[in-house]
Amino acid sequence: MFGNEYWMGSQNACRDLQLKQYYEQTPPFNTTFFVAKINLTVDGDHIPKSRLMLVGQCVPASCNSSDISAVLGLAEAAADKRAVANGIAASYRTLYVRPVPGSYDLLADIKLQILGTVTTIVALWMLVASFYEGYLERKYRKAFERLNLEVNRHNNNYKPSTITNSSQTDNKTDDEDSKEIRRDRCGVWSELILSFSILSNGRAILSTQKPNDGALTCLHGMRFMSVIWVIMVHTYLTVWYIADNKTMRTVTERNFLYQSVGNASFCVDTFFFISGLLVTVLFLRSEDKAIARRIAREKKKADIDINKNANGFTNTALSVSVSVLSQHSFYEDLVDTPKSNVYSKREVFGMVKSFFVLVLYRLVRLTPAYAFVIGLNEVALRYTHDRTVFEPAIFDHITCDRYWWRNLLYINNLYPQREMCMVWSWYMANDTQFYVVGIILLLISVKHIKFAVISLFALLASSWATTIYVSVWHQYKARIQEPFEMFDPLYDKPWSRIGPYLIGMIVGWYLHKTKCQVKMPYWLVAVGWPCALVIIGSLIFGMVDGYFEVWPTAFYVSIGHTAWGVALAWVAISCCCGYGGLVNSALSYRGLLPLSRLTYCAYLVHPTIMMYTSFLMDGPLHLQNSIVLTIYAGYAVMAFLASFAISLAFEAPAVRLLKIVSGGSGNRKKQRVTENVSP
Repeated sequence: MFGNEYWMGSQNACRDLQLKQYYEQTPPFNTTFFVAKINLTVDGDHIPKSRLMLVGQCVPASCNSSDISAVLGLAEAAADKRAVANGIAASYRTLYVRPVPGSYDLLADIKLQILGTVTTIVALWMLVASFYEGYLERKYRKAFERLNLEVNRHNNNYKPSTITNSSQTDNKTDDEDSKEIRRDRCGVWSELILSFSILSNGRAILSTQKPNDGALTCLHGMRFMSVIWVIMVHTYLTVWYIADNKTMRTVTERNFLYQSVGNASFCVDTFFFISGLLVTVLFLRSEDKAIARRIAREKKKADIDINKNANGFTNTALSVSVSVLSQHSFYEDLVDTPKSNVYSKREVFGMVKSFFVLVLYRLVRLTPAYAFVIGLNEVALRYTHDRTVFEPAIFDHITCDRYWWRNLLYINNLYPQREMCMVWSWYMANDTQFYVVGIILLLISVKHIKFAVISLFALLASSWATTIYVSVWHQYKARIQEPFEMFDPLYDKPWSRIGPYLIGMIVGWYLHKTKCQVKMPYWLVAVGWPCALVIIGSLIFGMVDGYFEVWPTAFYVSIGHTAWGVALAWVAISCCCGYGGLVNSALSYRGLLPLSRLTYCAYLVHPTIMMYTSFLMDGPLHLQNSIVLTIYAGYAVMAFLASFAISLAFEAPAVRLLKIVSGGSGNRKKQRVTENVSP
């Protein structure tokens, strides 16, 4: 009745039967466990379609796969005879038999050895750096206390209570400062070692101090909510796969609220929107600072040149009277000098250099954690496939072994799903490709803003047209039951998902130009919020009948993603400009800041945790929604805990190393543009 396809017995019980210290009677032979995959076909009056079943068998260890197949072959013949005798057209065929566990030797796997070596080196580096930083902080604190003591004694004002209060005040001030000074700055080599310190990296990740761009804090809440939405969807897809009551999925899919799972592709669009917004804002801020520095240098140079006399000495008498004139002339020249519409060789070289440096910084920041998770995922799933009684639908132990390089080049979304390592990493490829497009548009906009804007809208329109064409060509009908039916032609392709990213770039430009100081009439606020909520609600819960016809589907999968970005645009602008109310308070809650910083690694690692824990179970689950939500809560906690460890070991050190290489605070343009652009 429930559609149970798993008749597994118990592998653990099969192994436990041999423990003589716990049982008076045990088998007189060693036992082993086999799983057989069987195809059962019965006429339409009894079972409307063929069913694939997994059957577990505990047998003597002397048996092999051929022996089990022979036994099942006799059972097939007997079943066929009984079906014919009862007038039923049925067939029962064994597809394969495999031992559980298989022959895989985990410790002999070269990938595990490499992964273990890297983990050990990084862990030792982190410990050394942490102890070293602890020593430096203790030394700095003692020196600071001695200095305070000497100052107070010198002033004959030594009062313990005053010092204590002063120290507490200083500590409070330090806590409020996002860049708290705890030690003296060291040399380059020492800073390279300290970049892996658990102390400073842990404080940076777990800090609840709002960043300097306080107006954009709502993005942290949006990022966190999107990640837990992704984890919820993947939890449902994973546990339904190992459930014995598969017809319960059909019942659940008819539930109105289940559309938040079946139509959850928009949660990733939130990541794209945030990435486009942040890349634009950070790029424009860096450009403004560069222009300000250049203007300051030119002003200083002009003042020096004008105030020099014929002998080359500075004429102090002219310094005051000429300064206003020189500044005025400089600004007039800056504004009135005609600019060529053609790029010079120097400008082209500068743009190309900036482009490659920006892309390189992004890759260096994201790839270490990404590469580690790829290796971890391959080893974990190879072990899982060898020891599971189920048949996982993802074969990352094969695809990651063959195609890992596509992930590190961020082009894996351009290949079929069956060849993808870490299927969920299609987002990483899309986001990086969008970043490349975004940086090109931003570099062009420095000199040709109109051309950049026209190109942006042309990309948006071509994305709609291409997606509609592909959807109609395949006669695609969107269904809640099959959210990934068009994964290869549409779902993960950049030309169908770039809309929210471009909308995010527009919003980023608008917020930067207005400095988040937008005055909205109350009628606009009263209309804007309901419209945004209607768009979001209709995109998630609009598939009332469970499916769309061909043309509604075409518009849904094309313009729908952009519409999601438009709705988020209103939320972001309203919250950043002071019209968010309770929504902004919730999204900007300081407690979400640490979780927001962990979303990137949480997104990468959570499916590995799900598959490892689910498919190593002894048997299937009998599910209800309440059980799924409980499991989901556990997965979310485990994902963020694992993310914290991976961030400490790889992501945070990579960011600090980039700062050291780029010259620390003196040259932060490239590093800032690449920050906070992923989940």
